[in-house]
Amino acid sequence: MKNHFLVFCSLLFLVFACQPTEQDATPENQLGGLQYDFEISAAAKTGFDKGLLLLHSFEYEDAQEAFQEAVAMDSTEVMAHWGEAMTHYKALWGLQNEEGGRAVINRLGSTPKERLQKIDNALEKDFWQALEYLYGEGTLNERNQAYAKHMAALYKKYPDNQEVAAFYALGLMWSVEEGRDPDVFDLSARVAEGILDENPNHPGALHYMIHANDDPSYAKLSLLAANKYDKVAPGAAHALHMPSHIYLALGMWNDVVASNERSYAASLDRMERKGLDDKARGYHSYAWLHYGYLQQGRFDKAAELLQDMQVFTDNTGGEKGARRYLIDMQNAQRIESGQWALDFEPVDVKYTGLGLNSQANHHFLNALFAYDKEDKAAIQMEIDTLKMRNKLASYVVSNEKAPICSAGPTRYAPNPNDIKQCEVVIHQMEALLAQLEGDAAKAEASMQSATQLEDECEYSYGPPQIQYPSYEQYGDWLLKQERYSEAITQFDKSLEIGQNRAKALKGKIAAFEALGKATEAEAIQATLEEFWMGDKEEVL
Repeated sequence: MKNHFLVFCSLLFLVFACQPTEQDATPENQLGGLQYDFEISAAAKTGFDKGLLLLHSFEYEDAQEAFQEAVAMDSTEVMAHWGEAMTHYKALWGLQNEEGGRAVINRLGSTPKERLQKIDNALEKDFWQALEYLYGEGTLNERNQAYAKHMAALYKKYPDNQEVAAFYALGLMWSVEEGRDPDVFDLSARVAEGILDENPNHPGALHYMIHANDDPSYAKLSLLAANKYDKVAPGAAHALHMPSHIYLALGMWNDVVASNERSYAASLDRMERKGLDDKARGYHSYAWLHYGYLQQGRFDKAAELLQDMQVFTDNTGGEKGARRYLIDMQNAQRIESGQWALDFEPVDVKYTGLGLNSQANHHFLNALFAYDKEDKAAIQMEIDTLKMRNKLASYVVSNEKAPICSAGPTRYAPNPNDIKQCEVVIHQMEALLAQLEGDAAKAEASMQSATQLEDECEYSYGPPQIQYPSYEQYGDWLLKQERYSEAITQFDKSLEIGQNRAKALKGKIAAFEALGKATEAEAIQATLEEFWMGDKEEVL
Protein backbone atom coordinates (compact mmCIF):
# COMPACT_ATOMS: atom_id res chain seq x y z
CA MET A 1 0.00 0.00 0.00
CA LYS A 2 2.84 2.38 0.85
CA ASN A 3 4.37 2.03 -2.62
CA HIS A 4 0.99 2.63 -4.28
CA PHE A 5 0.48 5.70 -2.15
CA LEU A 6 3.90 7.09 -3.14
CA VAL A 7 3.15 6.50 -6.83
CA PHE A 8 -0.21 8.26 -6.43
CA CYS A 9 1.47 11.24 -4.72
CA SER A 10 4.10 11.44 -7.44
CA LEU A 11 1.46 11.49 -10.16
CA LEU A 12 -0.55 14.05 -8.26
CA PHE A 13 2.53 16.30 -8.00
CA LEU A 14 3.19 16.03 -11.73
CA VAL A 15 -0.38 16.98 -12.54
CA PHE A 16 -0.29 20.10 -10.39
CA ALA A 17 3.30 21.05 -11.25
CA CYS A 18 2.48 21.13 -14.96
CA GLN A 19 -0.70 23.15 -14.64
CA PRO A 20 -0.94 26.30 -16.76
CA THR A 21 -0.24 29.58 -15.02
CA GLU A 22 -3.33 31.45 -13.91
CA GLN A 23 -3.72 35.14 -14.65
CA ASP A 24 -5.67 38.11 -13.39
CA ALA A 25 -8.43 39.07 -15.83
CA THR A 26 -7.29 42.70 -16.07
CA PRO A 27 -5.73 43.58 -19.46
CA GLU A 28 -2.26 44.36 -18.11
CA ASN A 29 -2.07 40.84 -16.66
CA GLN A 30 -2.90 38.97 -19.86
CA LEU A 31 0.57 37.67 -20.60
CA GLY A 32 0.19 34.19 -22.10
CA GLY A 33 0.24 30.75 -20.54
CA LEU A 34 3.00 28.48 -19.21
CA GLN A 35 3.12 24.79 -18.37
CA TYR A 36 6.27 24.34 -16.30
CA ASP A 37 7.76 21.62 -14.09
CA PHE A 38 9.37 23.76 -11.36
CA GLU A 39 8.46 23.06 -7.72
CA ILE A 40 7.51 26.64 -6.81
CA SER A 41 6.26 27.23 -3.28
CA ALA A 42 2.67 28.40 -2.86
CA ALA A 43 3.84 31.68 -1.31
CA ALA A 44 6.12 32.58 -4.24
CA LYS A 45 4.05 31.16 -7.08
CA THR A 46 1.99 34.23 -8.02
CA GLY A 47 5.03 36.51 -8.29
CA PHE A 48 7.13 33.86 -9.99
CA ASP A 49 4.49 33.05 -12.61
CA LYS A 50 4.00 36.71 -13.49
CA GLY A 51 7.75 37.32 -13.57
CA LEU A 52 8.41 34.39 -15.88
CA LEU A 53 5.67 35.44 -18.29
CA LEU A 54 7.00 39.00 -18.37
CA LEU A 55 10.57 37.74 -18.78
CA HIS A 56 9.59 35.84 -21.92
CA SER A 57 8.20 39.09 -23.37
CA PHE A 58 11.33 41.08 -22.43
CA GLU A 59 9.39 43.26 -19.98
CA TYR A 60 12.49 43.20 -17.80
CA GLU A 61 11.68 45.92 -15.27
CA ASP A 62 8.21 44.62 -14.48
CA ALA A 63 9.50 41.04 -14.46
CA GLN A 64 12.14 42.05 -11.95
CA GLU A 65 9.48 43.56 -9.67
CA ALA A 66 7.43 40.37 -9.88
CA PHE A 67 10.38 38.12 -9.03
CA GLN A 68 11.30 40.43 -6.16
CA GLU A 69 7.75 40.05 -4.85
CA ALA A 70 8.21 36.28 -5.04
CA VAL A 71 11.48 36.53 -3.12
CA ALA A 72 9.81 38.71 -0.49
CA MET A 73 7.08 36.10 -0.06
CA ASP A 74 9.55 33.21 0.16
CA SER A 75 13.26 33.97 0.24
CA THR A 76 14.05 30.22 0.11
CA GLU A 77 12.51 29.88 -3.34
CA VAL A 78 15.59 29.38 -5.52
CA MET A 79 13.81 29.94 -8.82
CA ALA A 80 12.59 33.36 -7.71
CA HIS A 81 16.24 34.42 -7.29
CA TRP A 82 17.03 32.77 -10.64
CA GLY A 83 14.32 34.80 -12.34
CA GLU A 84 15.45 38.06 -10.82
CA ALA A 85 19.03 37.40 -11.97
CA MET A 86 17.78 36.65 -15.50
CA THR A 87 16.14 40.09 -15.71
CA HIS A 88 19.60 41.65 -15.57
CA TYR A 89 20.78 39.75 -18.67
CA LYS A 90 19.44 41.06 -21.99
CA ALA A 91 21.85 39.61 -24.51
CA LEU A 92 19.56 39.90 -27.52
CA TRP A 93 19.70 43.65 -26.92
CA GLY A 94 23.45 43.59 -26.27
CA LEU A 95 22.69 44.69 -22.71
CA GLN A 96 23.62 43.19 -19.38
CA ASN A 97 23.91 44.42 -15.82
CA GLU A 98 26.64 42.12 -14.54
CA GLU A 99 26.87 43.85 -11.18
CA GLY A 100 23.12 43.60 -10.58
CA GLY A 101 22.91 39.98 -11.68
CA ARG A 102 25.87 38.85 -9.64
CA ALA A 103 24.48 40.61 -6.57
CA VAL A 104 21.36 38.45 -6.92
CA ILE A 105 23.12 35.12 -7.36
CA ASN A 106 25.51 35.90 -4.49
CA ARG A 107 22.54 35.70 -2.10
CA LEU A 108 22.88 31.92 -2.32
CA GLY A 109 26.61 31.95 -1.67
CA SER A 110 29.91 33.52 -2.66
CA THR A 111 31.03 30.76 -5.06
CA PRO A 112 29.31 28.65 -7.74
CA LYS A 113 30.03 25.49 -5.73
CA GLU A 114 28.50 26.91 -2.57
CA ARG A 115 25.41 28.08 -4.44
CA LEU A 116 24.81 24.84 -6.32
CA GLN A 117 25.21 22.76 -3.16
CA LYS A 118 22.16 24.49 -1.71
CA ILE A 119 19.87 23.32 -4.53
CA ASP A 120 18.42 19.82 -4.22
CA ASN A 121 16.05 19.75 -7.20
CA ALA A 122 17.90 18.51 -10.29
CA LEU A 123 15.99 20.66 -12.79
CA GLU A 124 16.40 23.81 -10.72
CA LYS A 125 20.09 23.06 -10.22
CA ASP A 126 20.51 22.73 -13.98
CA PHE A 127 18.77 26.08 -14.54
CA TRP A 128 20.95 27.68 -11.88
CA GLN A 129 24.08 26.29 -13.53
CA ALA A 130 23.02 28.20 -16.64
CA LEU A 131 23.13 31.41 -14.57
CA GLU A 132 26.66 30.58 -13.49
CA TYR A 133 27.68 30.58 -17.15
CA LEU A 134 25.93 33.88 -17.84
CA TYR A 135 27.60 35.63 -14.92
CA GLY A 136 30.88 33.74 -15.06
CA GLU A 137 34.20 34.66 -16.59
CA GLY A 138 34.77 35.72 -20.18
CA THR A 139 33.37 38.13 -22.72
CA LEU A 140 29.66 38.48 -23.40
CA ASN A 141 30.01 36.26 -26.46
CA GLU A 142 32.00 33.59 -24.61
CA ARG A 143 29.38 33.45 -21.86
CA ASN A 144 26.58 33.30 -24.41
CA GLN A 145 28.32 30.38 -26.13
CA ALA A 146 28.71 28.52 -22.83
CA TYR A 147 25.06 29.15 -21.97
CA ALA A 148 23.84 27.88 -25.34
CA LYS A 149 25.97 24.74 -25.04
CA HIS A 150 24.59 24.08 -21.56
CA MET A 151 20.99 24.60 -22.66
CA ALA A 152 21.56 22.26 -25.60
CA ALA A 153 22.54 19.54 -23.12
CA LEU A 154 19.44 20.27 -21.02
CA TYR A 155 17.27 20.10 -24.14
CA LYS A 156 18.44 16.52 -24.62
CA LYS A 157 18.14 15.73 -20.91
CA TYR A 158 14.60 17.15 -20.58
CA PRO A 159 13.08 16.65 -24.06
CA ASP A 160 9.53 17.42 -22.93
CA ASN A 161 10.25 20.48 -20.79
CA GLN A 162 8.84 23.64 -22.37
CA GLU A 163 10.93 26.08 -20.32
CA VAL A 164 14.16 24.28 -21.14
CA ALA A 165 13.18 24.46 -24.81
CA ALA A 166 12.24 28.15 -24.60
CA PHE A 167 15.48 29.25 -23.00
CA TYR A 168 17.42 27.02 -25.38
CA ALA A 169 15.73 28.73 -28.35
CA LEU A 170 16.68 32.11 -26.89
CA GLY A 171 20.20 30.99 -26.01
CA LEU A 172 20.81 29.82 -29.55
CA MET A 173 20.18 33.36 -30.82
CA TRP A 174 22.36 34.80 -28.05
CA SER A 175 25.21 32.61 -29.29
CA VAL A 176 25.35 34.32 -32.71
CA GLU A 177 27.70 37.29 -32.65
CA GLU A 178 26.37 39.19 -35.62
CA GLY A 179 23.42 39.05 -37.97
CA ARG A 180 21.43 35.92 -38.71
CA ASP A 181 23.22 32.60 -38.83
CA PRO A 182 20.73 30.53 -40.88
CA ASP A 183 21.56 27.17 -39.30
CA VAL A 184 21.42 28.45 -35.72
CA PHE A 185 18.36 30.63 -36.18
CA ASP A 186 16.50 27.92 -38.10
CA LEU A 187 17.15 25.54 -35.18
CA SER A 188 15.92 28.18 -32.74
CA ALA A 189 12.72 28.57 -34.75
CA ARG A 190 12.17 24.79 -34.87
CA VAL A 191 12.62 24.50 -31.10
CA ALA A 192 10.14 27.31 -30.53
CA GLU A 193 7.69 25.74 -32.97
CA GLY A 194 7.90 22.48 -31.02
CA ILE A 195 6.75 24.31 -27.89
CA LEU A 196 3.84 25.86 -29.74
CA ASP A 197 2.67 22.43 -30.89
CA GLU A 198 2.11 21.60 -27.21
CA ASN A 199 1.29 25.05 -25.84
CA PRO A 200 0.07 27.56 -28.47
CA ASN A 201 -0.08 30.31 -25.83
CA HIS A 202 3.55 30.19 -24.71
CA PRO A 203 4.71 33.84 -24.96
CA GLY A 204 8.38 32.96 -25.17
CA ALA A 205 7.92 30.49 -28.00
CA LEU A 206 5.90 33.02 -30.00
CA HIS A 207 8.39 35.79 -29.23
CA TYR A 208 11.53 33.80 -30.05
CA MET A 209 10.05 32.38 -33.24
CA ILE A 210 9.49 35.95 -34.44
CA HIS A 211 13.09 36.90 -33.65
CA ALA A 212 14.46 33.76 -35.27
CA ASN A 213 12.77 34.64 -38.57
CA ASP A 214 13.15 38.42 -38.40
CA ASP A 215 14.49 38.80 -41.91
CA PRO A 216 12.77 39.45 -45.27
CA SER A 217 13.80 36.02 -46.55
CA TYR A 218 12.32 34.14 -43.58
CA ALA A 219 9.62 36.41 -42.17
CA LYS A 220 6.70 34.52 -43.73
CA LEU A 221 7.62 31.52 -41.58
CA SER A 222 6.65 33.50 -38.48
CA LEU A 223 3.61 35.33 -39.82
CA LEU A 224 1.21 33.10 -37.89
CA ALA A 225 3.22 33.64 -34.69
CA ALA A 226 3.20 37.38 -35.30
CA ASN A 227 -0.54 37.40 -35.80
CA LYS A 228 -1.05 35.51 -32.54
CA TYR A 229 1.54 36.94 -30.11
CA ASP A 230 -0.19 40.26 -29.45
CA LYS A 231 -3.48 38.44 -28.77
CA VAL A 232 -1.86 35.95 -26.39
CA ALA A 233 0.03 38.58 -24.37
CA PRO A 234 -1.73 41.95 -24.76
CA GLY A 235 -0.57 42.95 -21.29
CA ALA A 236 3.03 43.28 -22.49
CA ALA A 237 3.83 46.35 -24.58
CA HIS A 238 6.75 44.53 -26.19
CA ALA A 239 4.47 41.67 -27.21
CA LEU A 240 2.23 44.20 -28.94
CA HIS A 241 5.25 45.61 -30.79
CA MET A 242 7.03 42.39 -31.78
CA PRO A 243 4.63 41.36 -34.58
CA SER A 244 5.67 44.52 -36.42
CA HIS A 245 9.15 43.02 -36.90
CA ILE A 246 7.58 40.46 -39.21
CA TYR A 247 5.16 42.96 -40.74
CA LEU A 248 7.99 45.41 -41.50
CA ALA A 249 10.15 42.69 -43.04
CA LEU A 250 7.21 41.82 -45.32
CA GLY A 251 6.31 45.46 -46.07
CA MET A 252 2.89 45.18 -44.40
CA TRP A 253 2.76 48.85 -43.44
CA ASN A 254 -0.85 49.01 -42.25
CA ASP A 255 -0.08 46.22 -39.80
CA VAL A 256 3.20 47.86 -38.75
CA VAL A 257 1.26 51.00 -37.86
CA ALA A 258 -1.55 49.19 -36.02
CA SER A 259 0.91 47.06 -34.05
CA ASN A 260 2.96 50.02 -32.85
CA GLU A 261 -0.06 52.17 -32.12
CA ARG A 262 -1.20 49.46 -29.69
CA SER A 263 2.25 48.99 -28.22
CA TYR A 264 2.84 52.69 -27.64
CA ALA A 265 -0.62 53.08 -26.10
CA ALA A 266 0.19 50.20 -23.73
CA SER A 267 3.37 52.00 -22.64
CA LEU A 268 1.30 55.10 -21.85
CA ASP A 269 -1.13 52.99 -19.83
CA ARG A 270 1.80 51.58 -17.87
CA MET A 271 3.20 55.07 -17.26
CA GLU A 272 -0.14 56.22 -15.86
CA ARG A 273 -0.68 53.06 -13.82
CA LYS A 274 2.75 53.27 -12.20
CA GLY A 275 3.15 57.05 -12.08
CA LEU A 276 6.24 57.02 -14.32
CA ASP A 277 7.84 59.90 -16.21
CA ASP A 278 8.82 60.34 -19.86
CA LYS A 279 11.79 57.99 -19.54
CA ALA A 280 9.32 55.12 -19.43
CA ARG A 281 7.67 55.93 -22.77
CA GLY A 282 7.78 53.20 -25.39
CA TYR A 283 10.20 55.06 -27.65
CA HIS A 284 11.01 51.95 -29.64
CA SER A 285 7.42 51.44 -30.78
CA TYR A 286 7.01 55.23 -31.11
CA ALA A 287 9.89 55.48 -33.60
CA TRP A 288 8.61 52.47 -35.54
CA LEU A 289 5.15 54.05 -35.63
CA HIS A 290 6.67 57.26 -37.02
CA TYR A 291 8.43 55.22 -39.73
CA GLY A 292 5.20 53.38 -40.52
CA TYR A 293 3.28 56.64 -40.94
CA LEU A 294 5.96 57.83 -43.36
CA GLN A 295 5.62 54.67 -45.43
CA GLN A 296 1.89 55.35 -45.62
CA GLY A 297 2.57 58.88 -46.84
CA ARG A 298 1.07 60.38 -43.70
CA PHE A 299 3.82 62.96 -43.48
CA ASP A 300 1.86 65.46 -41.36
CA LYS A 301 0.91 62.77 -38.86
CA ALA A 302 4.54 61.68 -38.67
CA ALA A 303 5.60 65.31 -38.18
CA GLU A 304 3.31 65.57 -35.14
CA LEU A 305 5.07 62.59 -33.57
CA LEU A 306 8.45 64.09 -34.39
CA GLN A 307 7.58 67.43 -32.84
CA ASP A 308 6.38 65.71 -29.67
CA MET A 309 9.55 63.60 -29.64
CA GLN A 310 11.61 66.76 -29.37
CA VAL A 311 9.69 67.65 -26.23
CA PHE A 312 9.93 64.14 -24.77
CA THR A 313 13.70 64.10 -25.32
CA ASP A 314 14.07 67.35 -23.41
CA ASN A 315 11.86 65.97 -20.63
CA THR A 316 14.14 62.95 -20.21
CA GLY A 317 17.16 65.20 -19.76
CA GLY A 318 18.66 63.93 -22.99
CA GLU A 319 18.43 60.23 -22.15
CA LYS A 320 20.45 58.10 -24.57
CA GLY A 321 17.63 56.13 -26.12
CA ALA A 322 15.48 59.21 -26.64
CA ARG A 323 18.32 61.08 -28.37
CA ARG A 324 19.05 58.14 -30.63
CA TYR A 325 15.45 57.81 -31.73
CA LEU A 326 15.14 61.57 -32.26
CA ILE A 327 18.12 61.51 -34.64
CA ASP A 328 16.58 58.61 -36.58
CA MET A 329 13.13 60.18 -36.71
CA GLN A 330 14.45 63.51 -38.00
CA ASN A 331 16.39 61.72 -40.72
CA ALA A 332 13.41 59.59 -41.67
CA GLN A 333 11.13 62.63 -41.88
CA ARG A 334 13.47 64.42 -44.29
CA ILE A 335 14.34 61.35 -46.38
CA GLU A 336 10.96 59.67 -46.72
CA SER A 337 9.01 62.88 -47.38
CA GLY A 338 11.75 64.29 -49.59
CA GLN A 339 11.85 67.66 -47.86
CA TRP A 340 11.69 69.36 -44.48
CA ALA A 341 8.34 71.08 -45.06
CA LEU A 342 7.60 71.59 -41.38
CA ASP A 343 6.78 74.61 -39.26
CA PHE A 344 9.46 73.81 -36.67
CA GLU A 345 13.22 73.55 -36.85
CA PRO A 346 15.18 70.30 -36.59
CA VAL A 347 17.06 69.78 -33.34
CA ASP A 348 20.84 69.58 -33.31
CA VAL A 349 20.97 66.42 -31.21
CA LYS A 350 24.14 65.81 -29.23
CA TYR A 351 25.37 62.32 -29.94
CA THR A 352 27.75 62.01 -26.98
CA GLY A 353 27.67 58.42 -25.80
CA LEU A 354 25.68 57.19 -28.78
CA GLY A 355 26.78 54.62 -31.33
CA LEU A 356 28.50 55.15 -34.64
CA ASN A 357 25.24 54.66 -36.55
CA SER A 358 23.67 57.59 -34.70
CA GLN A 359 26.73 59.71 -35.41
CA ALA A 360 26.59 58.84 -39.10
CA ASN A 361 22.87 59.60 -39.29
CA HIS A 362 23.41 62.93 -37.52
CA HIS A 363 26.07 64.03 -40.03
CA PHE A 364 24.09 62.76 -43.01
CA LEU A 365 21.06 64.81 -41.97
CA ASN A 366 23.25 67.90 -41.68
CA ALA A 367 24.65 67.14 -45.14
CA LEU A 368 21.14 66.86 -46.59
CA PHE A 369 20.21 70.27 -45.19
CA ALA A 370 23.44 71.70 -46.56
CA TYR A 371 22.60 70.13 -49.93
CA ASP A 372 19.20 71.84 -49.86
CA LYS A 373 21.03 75.15 -49.30
CA GLU A 374 23.72 74.31 -51.89
CA ASP A 375 26.35 74.75 -49.17
CA LYS A 376 29.30 72.71 -50.43
CA ALA A 377 31.63 73.74 -47.59
CA ALA A 378 29.16 72.53 -44.98
CA ILE A 379 28.85 69.11 -46.66
CA GLN A 380 32.64 68.79 -46.79
CA MET A 381 32.79 69.56 -43.07
CA GLU A 382 30.27 66.80 -42.33
CA ILE A 383 32.27 64.37 -44.48
CA ASP A 384 35.54 65.22 -42.76
CA THR A 385 34.03 64.96 -39.29
CA LEU A 386 32.41 61.58 -39.95
CA LYS A 387 35.60 60.24 -41.50
CA MET A 388 37.42 61.16 -38.31
CA ARG A 389 34.75 59.55 -36.13
CA ASN A 390 34.87 56.38 -38.22
CA LYS A 391 38.65 56.23 -38.05
CA LEU A 392 38.57 56.58 -34.27
CA ALA A 393 35.93 53.85 -34.06
CA SER A 394 38.06 51.51 -36.15
CA TYR A 395 40.84 51.84 -33.57
CA VAL A 396 38.62 50.78 -30.71
CA VAL A 397 36.28 48.42 -32.55
CA SER A 398 34.67 46.02 -30.12
CA ASN A 399 35.02 42.29 -30.44
CA GLU A 400 31.32 42.12 -29.61
CA LYS A 401 29.11 42.01 -32.69
CA ALA A 402 25.88 43.87 -33.32
CA PRO A 403 22.85 42.90 -31.21
CA ILE A 404 19.75 42.01 -33.18
CA CYS A 405 17.38 44.07 -31.14
CA SER A 406 17.73 47.61 -29.80
CA ALA A 407 19.02 48.84 -26.46
CA GLY A 408 21.95 48.73 -24.12
CA PRO A 409 25.54 49.93 -23.80
CA THR A 410 27.09 47.11 -25.84
CA ARG A 411 25.18 48.20 -28.90
CA TYR A 412 26.70 51.66 -28.56
CA ALA A 413 30.21 50.23 -28.91
CA PRO A 414 31.41 50.21 -32.52
CA ASN A 415 31.60 46.93 -34.38
CA PRO A 416 32.73 45.98 -37.90
CA ASN A 417 29.25 46.28 -39.37
CA ASP A 418 28.84 49.78 -37.90
CA ILE A 419 32.11 50.87 -39.49
CA LYS A 420 31.05 49.48 -42.86
CA GLN A 421 27.68 51.24 -42.68
CA CYS A 422 29.43 54.47 -41.73
CA GLU A 423 31.58 54.15 -44.84
CA VAL A 424 28.41 53.80 -46.92
CA VAL A 425 27.10 57.08 -45.48
CA ILE A 426 30.41 58.82 -46.18
CA HIS A 427 30.19 57.79 -49.83
CA GLN A 428 26.59 59.03 -49.91
CA MET A 429 27.63 62.45 -48.62
CA GLU A 430 30.47 62.58 -51.14
CA ALA A 431 27.87 61.92 -53.85
CA LEU A 432 25.79 64.86 -52.61
CA LEU A 433 28.84 67.12 -52.73
CA ALA A 434 29.81 65.93 -56.21
CA GLN A 435 26.31 66.68 -57.46
CA LEU A 436 26.57 70.27 -56.23
CA GLU A 437 29.97 70.52 -57.88
CA GLY A 438 28.46 69.34 -61.16
CA ASP A 439 30.75 66.29 -61.30
CA ALA A 440 28.41 63.54 -62.49
CA ALA A 441 31.16 60.93 -62.85
CA LYS A 442 32.34 61.44 -59.29
CA ALA A 443 28.79 61.41 -57.98
CA GLU A 444 28.04 58.13 -59.69
CA ALA A 445 31.31 56.55 -58.57
CA SER A 446 30.51 57.49 -54.97
CA MET A 447 27.01 56.03 -55.19
CA GLN A 448 28.31 52.84 -56.76
CA SER A 449 30.82 52.48 -53.92
CA ALA A 450 28.00 53.02 -51.42
CA THR A 451 25.77 50.34 -52.96
CA GLN A 452 28.63 47.85 -53.16
CA LEU A 453 29.38 48.34 -49.47
CA GLU A 454 25.73 48.19 -48.46
CA ASP A 455 25.54 44.80 -50.19
CA GLU A 456 27.97 43.56 -47.53
CA CYS A 457 26.11 45.01 -44.53
CA GLU A 458 23.83 43.11 -42.17
CA TYR A 459 20.06 43.46 -42.28
CA SER A 460 18.91 46.19 -39.87
CA TYR A 461 16.11 44.23 -38.11
CA GLY A 462 13.74 47.14 -38.51
CA PRO A 463 13.82 50.58 -40.12
CA PRO A 464 17.05 50.85 -42.15
CA GLN A 465 20.10 52.01 -40.24
CA ILE A 466 21.39 53.44 -43.51
CA GLN A 467 18.34 55.64 -43.52
CA TYR A 468 18.51 56.68 -47.16
CA PRO A 469 19.22 53.25 -48.68
CA SER A 470 22.10 53.77 -51.07
CA TYR A 471 20.23 51.92 -53.83
CA GLU A 472 17.43 54.47 -53.59
CA GLN A 473 19.81 57.42 -53.60
CA TYR A 474 21.42 55.98 -56.73
CA GLY A 475 18.04 55.16 -58.26
CA ASP A 476 16.73 58.69 -57.62
CA TRP A 477 19.84 60.13 -59.28
CA LEU A 478 19.50 57.78 -62.27
CA LEU A 479 15.91 58.98 -62.73
CA LYS A 480 17.18 62.53 -63.07
CA GLN A 481 19.71 61.32 -65.63
CA GLU A 482 16.85 59.69 -67.57
CA ARG A 483 18.50 56.28 -67.18
CA TYR A 484 15.23 54.64 -66.26
CA SER A 485 16.03 50.96 -66.70
CA GLU A 486 19.12 51.29 -64.51
CA ALA A 487 17.06 53.16 -61.91
CA ILE A 488 14.59 50.27 -61.77
CA THR A 489 17.46 47.88 -61.08
CA GLN A 490 18.53 49.96 -58.08
CA PHE A 491 15.01 50.28 -56.70
CA ASP A 492 14.60 46.52 -57.01
CA LYS A 493 17.75 46.03 -54.94
CA SER A 494 16.30 48.26 -52.25
CA LEU A 495 13.01 46.37 -52.29
CA GLU A 496 14.82 43.06 -51.77
CA ILE A 497 15.80 44.12 -48.24
CA GLY A 498 13.08 46.70 -47.62
CA GLN A 499 9.92 45.18 -49.03
CA ASN A 500 7.32 47.69 -50.22
CA ARG A 501 9.31 50.75 -49.18
CA ALA A 502 7.22 53.61 -50.53
CA LYS A 503 10.12 55.63 -51.97
CA ALA A 504 11.38 52.65 -53.96
CA LEU A 505 7.91 51.79 -55.24
CA LYS A 506 7.26 55.39 -56.27
CA GLY A 507 10.67 55.50 -57.95
CA LYS A 508 9.81 52.40 -59.98
CA ILE A 509 6.44 53.86 -60.96
CA ALA A 510 8.14 57.03 -62.23
CA ALA A 511 10.70 54.99 -64.18
CA PHE A 512 8.13 52.71 -65.82
CA GLU A 513 5.93 55.66 -66.73
CA ALA A 514 8.91 57.40 -68.32
CA LEU A 515 9.59 54.24 -70.32
CA GLY A 516 6.00 54.17 -71.47
CA LYS A 517 5.29 50.92 -69.61
CA ALA A 518 1.90 51.80 -68.17
CA THR A 519 0.93 48.22 -67.28
CA GLU A 520 4.01 47.71 -65.10
CA ALA A 521 3.53 51.12 -63.47
CA GLU A 522 -0.12 50.36 -62.71
CA ALA A 523 0.77 47.04 -61.09
CA ILE A 524 3.19 48.75 -58.71
CA GLN A 525 0.68 51.53 -58.09
CA ALA A 526 -1.82 48.89 -56.98
CA THR A 527 0.68 47.62 -54.40
CA LEU A 528 1.35 51.15 -53.19
CA GLU A 529 -2.34 51.91 -52.83
CA GLU A 530 -2.76 49.02 -50.38
CA PHE A 531 -1.16 51.20 -47.71
CA TRP A 532 -0.58 54.70 -49.15
CA MET A 533 -2.73 57.31 -47.41
CA GLY A 534 -0.87 60.48 -48.27
CA ASP A 535 -2.51 63.18 -50.33
CA LYS A 536 0.77 64.88 -51.22
CA GLU A 537 3.15 63.78 -53.94
CA GLU A 538 6.55 62.73 -52.71
CA VAL A 539 9.38 65.05 -53.74
CA LEU A 540 12.09 62.82 -55.24
